[in-house]
Amino acid sequence: MIDNSKQNFLNRVRVQKDLEGASGESAVNLTNIDTLVSEIAELTPEDQQFLFEQCRSLSETNDELLKSFVTQAPKAFSLMASKGVQQWVDNAITMYDNKGLGSAVEIIEQVEQYAEEYSNRGIRCDFDEASTFIRNFVTGLGGRELKLAVDSESFTDTESLYLPDSFDLFPVADKNFSLYKLTATHLWAQTWYGTWRSKVVEKILKTSDTNQRLAKFNRLECIRLEAQIERDLPGLYRQFRAMDSEETEGKKIWDDWKSRAARLQRPGAKALDSLELVDEFAEDIVLPPLQPYQGEMHVNRVYEILSERIEREKEEFQSALQDLIDDENSLTEGTEDASKKIELELIEDEDGGAGDTKFQMSLDGEIINIPEHLQDLLGSIMQDLGEIPEDYMEPNENGEYSDKLTEQTETDENDVASDGEDGEIFRYDEWDCTRQRFRQRFCSLRELSIPLAESEFVDETLIKYKGILKSIKRTFEAILGENRLQRRQLDGDGIDLDAVIDSFADLVSGNETSEYLYTRYRNKERNIAVMFMIDMSGSTLGWVNDAERESLVLLCEALELLGDRYAIYGFSGRTNKRCEVYKIKEFGQKYSDEVKQRISGIRPKAYTRMGVAIRHLGHLLNQTQARTKLLITLSDGRPEDYGGYKGKYGIEDTRHALLEIKQAGIHPFCITIDNEAQDYLPYMYGKVNYAVIDEVPKLPYKVADIYRRLTT
Repeated sequence: MIDNSKQNFLNRVRVQKDLEGASGESAVNLTNIDTLVSEIAELTPEDQQFLFEQCRSLSETNDELLKSFVTQAPKAFSLMASKGVQQWVDNAITMYDNKGLGSAVEIIEQVEQYAEEYSNRGIRCDFDEASTFIRNFVTGLGGRELKLAVDSESFTDTESLYLPDSFDLFPVADKNFSLYKLTATHLWAQTWYGTWRSKVVEKILKTSDTNQRLAKFNRLECIRLEAQIERDLPGLYRQFRAMDSEETEGKKIWDDWKSRAARLQRPGAKALDSLELVDEFAEDIVLPPLQPYQGEMHVNRVYEILSERIEREKEEFQSALQDLIDDENSLTEGTEDASKKIELELIEDEDGGAGDTKFQMSLDGEIINIPEHLQDLLGSIMQDLGEIPEDYMEPNENGEYSDKLTEQTETDENDVASDGEDGEIFRYDEWDCTRQRFRQRFCSLRELSIPLAESEFVDETLIKYKGILKSIKRTFEAILGENRLQRRQLDGDGIDLDAVIDSFADLVSGNETSEYLYTRYRNKERNIAVMFMIDMSGSTLGWVNDAERESLVLLCEALELLGDRYAIYGFSGRTNKRCEVYKIKEFGQKYSDEVKQRISGIRPKAYTRMGVAIRHLGHLLNQTQARTKLLITLSDGRPEDYGGYKGKYGIEDTRHALLEIKQAGIHPFCITIDNEAQDYLPYMYGKVNYAVIDEVPKLPYKVADIYRRLTT
């Protein structure tokens, strides 16, 4: 016999078919229904009621999904509270809407895995939660600015710190957050204390057993860097020690290695010393286990970034020296002397760190101030080379687009192909807030085309957002249906009171009265051109890049309804000599398969020198005949580039560029996902001409909403 509570629920399940309003056999008519009901009857009355309500909801979604849920529900309630069960069901429904029944059923059937992940949410620290703090923290430590990116393991390529998307190693959320901080600190230390100096990288790559040597080198560098951190950052060092594993055998191995590598723990020890020690450890030696905050090493990725940066920064440095001479000449009553000699005196640091090296610069024997961007450049070169080579001290104006640079752009599969452009260079002024004047023709810019990619991304986006796309299209259709009130008409739908009053005044004064006394509604005549300016800097790597591309797909689909002219350009670049905009869709171009393939091909590039891009795209927009002109920027952060283009300098130049296009009759607007944008966007764009988006799904609709508001 089944007791009353079981029987009651059995009756509920068996009448489910009636609740569904469906014909035929109920979706939950299972062969083992008595066993299932027995399990469900053990639940509390509240959980039973909750489960029954979920059944009613799922019956309106899909019968198979309902059957899977009822089968797994008892197990779900044994593993999670009702809140967790609710999120489990919601995730399954979302997956059903986006990817179909198979993926949704997979989530339902993997309830144990979901429950484990759910239980860890309270202790887990995600990359998105920690990234803002980590970015500011690493900046405060010093050295060149390092970007953050997500990867399956921790490592650095000397330009970015790659960190996992989450840490849940410890049962306390704060400790997992600390693990993010210490992992980033350890990777920063590799760049700061010379682990990846050019000579070290070259020696590692010349060996035949690179992987084996690299594993030993990694452990030895951990010992050296730990000693450096203990001397320079004792507070952080104590946090490292608190994070160390207490596993006895691993500790013994580390103690043995530290004993044999005692010289690496002395002041002045360098990465080359670690490399020399590698050969003193036998091939079959046991490697100590890496601590949770100690990442891997990928020397080939370091070499790729390092080689490119060394070449680029040499050109930047020599060009910056020439700028110094030009500035000094401009202050000497118009005389120019190309023979002026710049000398640089180095004050070496004693602990191996590059950023603490002091520089003193003189021009023809007179000491001059070193500009901030040049200070940063010197520090970065020292981190890579450990010195400023003699040939770096030869000023020149190289570094602009040359045949050599063009050839690299065309052959590098990771860069943008020129697609047959003639390579025309556009030159623009840049506002220097420190001198309160323009730097004439300072920025060199080229237009490039994005290589075509598979258009599957567009199709997937349309499927993913089919619901929201309908809403966006309805919004744009409403714009088409809006009317405009026309006054002072000869006939119409209503009386124009202003016209009547004026006419009465004319009558009293004895003047001829007007017959144009009516109002009439007419459909708006649309005469609009909008330019979308897409941030393609390296910091958009990952979900930001996907969000930008998805937004463009939805926008193009909606804008086709209006018939307005619109264009899409990306922007990025490195330094004032290599500014680039990327043609995605021009004003006269149809929304074709080629445009869709270019949207799919949008990829992160370099840095964010925003002022020159605004000036160039504003120029293109002004060449279009339209009554209303909009420049809408999609970006993930503040303007930033090499050569001192950051902070106040970058913001002031961008603001000046925006003022310039406003004077030309263009309305600018910015949409960003940078939570710190409140600090600078109101100053650059004005209080009502920007929006901060905190969730990716909001971005496409917000763009459409802003476009609607600015064009009506």
